[in-house]
Order: sequence, then C-alpha cells, then structure tokens
Amino acid sequence: MERGFASERKHSGPAALSELSRLAASKFSNLTHAELALLEFADIGNVNHGELAAAGPSPNPLDASNDPKDAATWTRDREIRATLIEWLAIDHAAAARIHPSGIRVLGARVVGSLDLSYMHVPFVIMMIRCSIPERIRLQATEIPRLDLNGSYTGEIFAPDIHVAGSLFFGWDNHDYGPFHANGEIDIEGGKVDGDLSFGEGHLRHSNASFNPNFTPMNIALNADEVEVKHGVTFCCGFESDGAVDLDESSIGGDLVFAGGRFVNPNNTAITTSVARIGGSVFLAVDPAGAFYSDGAVEFLGTDVAGMFGVFSNSSGKFAGKTSERHGLFANGLEVNGGFEWRNVDLENGATLDLTNASVAVMGDDQRSRPHPGKLLIDGFTYKGFEFVKDARSRLRWVSLQPEFHPQPYRQLAKVLRANGDDAGAVSVLIAEQDARFQNSYLIRRIWAAFLKTTVGYGHEPLLTIIWAAIVVLLGWMMVTIGSRAGVMRRTWPESIPISGEVPSYERLHPLLYSLDVFLPFVNLHQEHYWWPDAAAEGEWTIFGRRVKINGQVLRYYFWMQIIAGWLLSAIFIAGVTGLIRTFED
Repeated sequence: MERGFASERKHSGPAALSELSRLAASKFSNLTHAELALLEFADIGNVNHGELAAAGPSPNPLDASNDPKDAATWTRDREIRATLIEWLAIDHAAAARIHPSGIRVLGARVVGSLDLSYMHVPFVIMMIRCSIPERIRLQATEIPRLDLNGSYTGEIFAPDIHVAGSLFFGWDNHDYGPFHANGEIDIEGGKVDGDLSFGEGHLRHSNASFNPNFTPMNIALNADEVEVKHGVTFCCGFESDGAVDLDESSIGGDLVFAGGRFVNPNNTAITTSVARIGGSVFLAVDPAGAFYSDGAVEFLGTDVAGMFGVFSNSSGKFAGKTSERHGLFANGLEVNGGFEWRNVDLENGATLDLTNASVAVMGDDQRSRPHPGKLLIDGFTYKGFEFVKDARSRLRWVSLQPEFHPQPYRQLAKVLRANGDDAGAVSVLIAEQDARFQNSYLIRRIWAAFLKTTVGYGHEPLLTIIWAAIVVLLGWMMVTIGSRAGVMRRTWPESIPISGEVPSYERLHPLLYSLDVFLPFVNLHQEHYWWPDAAAEGEWTIFGRRVKINGQVLRYYFWMQIIAGWLLSAIFIAGVTGLIRTFED
C-alpha cells in the first residue's frame, strides 16, 4: 500500500463537486466537510487518488488531531452520517461512481448506528482512526474488505459476515495506533477469504452478550465457526478484557497470540476448541513478543497442522489466583509438529492439561513445568523429546500428575526405548510399579517389594540369577559348617549296611549339595545321600571361638532353601516370559 497522504481538498461551491458528491447532495442536505472529503476521495473520477480522505485538519494519521480517543472534542465538520455510507452501498448509481479502492477515511466521527446487514457492499471500507461509538451491524454482509485500524467503536454485530479479502480490526505494524472496541465483537459463522487481524487491538466485553447464553463468559470476541483462509493474528500489544472465542473455527494459516494479553479472571480467557488450524499456533514468538493470560486457555480437541507453543526467547505467563481455574487446557489436542513449552510461567498452581493430546515432539524445560498435581498427561502421546531427554528428569515430569495413571509411564518408556535408552526405559517401568503400589495395603506393598527386589517387577528377570547365586553360596557355607560340626548324616538310601561293614559311600560335596537342594528340576544325588540329623549337635570353630551347630536348625534352613529354589525359579520363568508384567498390567 502507498504511504503518501491525500491533501485536504477545498470546495468553493456546487460547481466544484464531483458527480458522486452531487448525487449525495440530492439525498442528504448540509453535507459536512468530512462527508464531502469521503465522497470526493471515493469518486471514480478522482485521478489524484492518495491513501485516505482526511476528515480533520491533518492528513497525517499519526497527528494528534486524529486520535479518536479525543473524538468528543471534534467539531461537527468531522461527522459522517451512518445513513450516507448505507446509501452508498445500496444506491446503484452511487455505488457505480466509487473508485475500486473504495471508501477510505481518516479521523471521522460516524453519527448513528451503521447498519449494512444483508447487503452486498461492492466496495472496500477503510475507517482509519475514526470514532464509531454506536453499534455496527454487519450481519450476513458481503464486502471486499473491511479495515477499522486505529478506530474506536462500540459493539460490532456481524455474524455470517463474508469478507472477500481481509478483515482488519487492527494491524501489527503500529502505523495507526490500537483499535478499541467498547463492547462485544460477534463474527460467528463469518468467512474471511484473506487474513483476520486484531493486531494491537483492545477488546472489551459487553455487560450483556448478543447471545444471552454467553453472558456469563464475558465474551469480548465471538468468532465461533469462522472460516479464515489465511491467518488470524492477535499481536504486539493486543489486549482483551473478556473471552476470545474461536471454537469450531477453521483457519488456513497461523494463529498468533504473541504479544497479547488475554484477561478474564476465573473464567475463560481464550477458547479455540474443536478448531482446525492449517498452520501453527504461536502463543509467543520473536519478535512479536510475550503472551499473558489470566483465565483458562482452552484448545480442546483442536487439530494443528504445524507447531504449537512458546518459541525462541519469547515467554508465556499463565496467571490467576490459586483458587481460580487457569492455565492451558488442551485435552485431545493434536499437533502434527512440535509442542514447544519453554520460558513459561505457570503461576499460582496453573494447570497444564494435555490429557489425550498427541504431538510429534515434546520440547520443554524444567522451569516451565507446573506445580505437583497440576500436570494432566494421561493419554498424552509423542514420538520424541527436545531439550530434556534423560529418563530421570522425565520421570520427575511424570510424577507431577495428581494421581497415578500407568499410560504416561509406558509412553515415556516407549519413547526412551525407541531412542536407544533401554536402561532408562526399564527404570521408568519400574517407577510405574512403585507408583502403582505406593498407596496399596500392607500385604500388597510387601509383595511388590519382593517382586521389585527379585525381578524388578518382571522388567529385570536376570536379578533372580544374582539372588539364586546368593542363596546357593549361603547353602554351600551351611553344608560346610554342618559337615565340619558332624551333623550331616548318611541316609543309606539303597541298603543299610550290616553291622561292621563299611562299604564305599557317595562323598559329600557342599557346593553340589547346595545346588541340589536349591534347583527344583535338577537331581545331583547329593541330597539323596546326605541330610542333617535333627538329633545331632556339634561345634564349629571360627576365629578361635567354638560355635554350637544344631542339626534341626540346619534342617530348617535347607527346607527354606528348597522353597526359595522353587519360588525364585518360578519368578525367573514368569519374568522372562512376561507373565508378571502381563498380570500387573
């Protein structure tokens, strides 16, 4: 767009009027300076077409005289009747005289309620830094482009509006200052074939919504079910006092909230649920700036084709009181790209809800994690991590859940294993069982401790070999002690020798005896020939001290070793085959 400014034109009388002005004069008496400036500028015969028709003393948009916050002090010469604009849209002769660039006016005050509902407006309307205090009605209006950049308006009722180009309630380039709406903007069901931009606009909810059912939400912007072919932008100083509602919207490009403040305490600040975003969602991104919300930010069941989150060195802040519902609620969110969550402040117990969400890559940092009990990730799936990848740190992340859910542990283990960290995956699966049994009754906790110690809940079955070796070595020592103390007796399994006969007999091998006692499916014929004598006692010397050994005690020990052999063998087989894991799942 050109950046030159049209000079204010002087009119000495009817002969100087353009054809469009003469048509208007026949319908409207006492045309004001602003109305004549609009008509002269818009006339197709105006060959010296600049950018804007100046309603005030200066054609420079940035001049203080064009600041609409001071519109109450403007003279009547700067007024434009709303009915004049309506007439230009519906009068065929007048519409035919309007230049292709349309109506473009700077610093005017529109008098009356502008109503273009159900009209096909054949020309662009740009009302730059204008004051339009009464309600604007644009229901089902068709228009090539509408630009209210830098203007101050009242409520805007524009459901089902269709804009063939872009719809601007503010830009992000600070050329004209922020747009202000003193009341709800309703574009529900609208279609915008270009961009929808609120730039650095300031929106405020009405005391009563156009839809009474929405009044408790304090709706500042109702954009339910809008279709925007390109992007939607709230940027660079944007402020909303009330909810921004984009539920069930379809956006072809990026959705940008960077540099915006969305305030609706203990209520919904942003809702973009069941929406379809063809680009990325930027809550904060350089150089547009940071993100701030006070209230719930909702992306429930939303599909995002690109990325989602806070990017680069920008920051996000989710504010609110401890007793209030606030934070990011993204149950069922699907992001085809990365979910980046860094430099985020979740204040006063703000919630991060990613229940049943799905992203390609999870990229976060530890400072951006919510308080314990405020992370909801049951059903959350992802294929990899950025930045924080080690199992220990990710386990601390999973432990922020308010209650135990197994899926987050298994998802984490799956991703760690897929990325080559098998040891980390095992540690996560063991931590899952620790969390599962943490609040169980005593007997169940004792059983869990046994399973963890022996086979790592089935994830480390080779641990049983270590325990088996310990038991066998202990048995070896006990057999050796019993043999030296003289309490191990021959059992004469085949035949009792005749008195005086001492035939050759199977030799006692302590290590083999211990293995024979321990292994349930192996017979080394040691236990067959030797067994402690319950009635025998003996002594064993260790470090110069004599210790009494009782055969009955030794017999009790071997019974326990037999039981341990059966139990550890069964646990080993169950762990290797996955039966323990299947049972616990």
